[in-house]
Amino acid sequence: MEKIIIEVIAKNGGNGCEANYKVGDTWEMEEGMLPGGICVGAMSALLPWITCIKYNANIPWSEPKKITVCCTDPDHPVVFEIRREE
Repeated sequence: MEKIIIEVIAKNGGNGCEANYKVGDTWEMEEGMLPGGICVGAMSALLPWITCIKYNANIPWSEPKKITVCCTDPDHPVVFEIRREE
């Protein structure tokens, strides 16, 4: 079974968000369950793209099975990579 990996790859805008993410923080999604520890703002930005990656959508500006997504916090955005692994 494939799993979805979510990883923090960059932080912009000072010290970062209140969730205190660090570059390299990683979460795994298996069996369709959401991972704990991701704030609601980030998850609202990630979830549509998680669905795309999960169902092998063709995203023209991204590599297969991978996409980079920024959370919606305008003051301290965090950049995540979503990828599908076997």
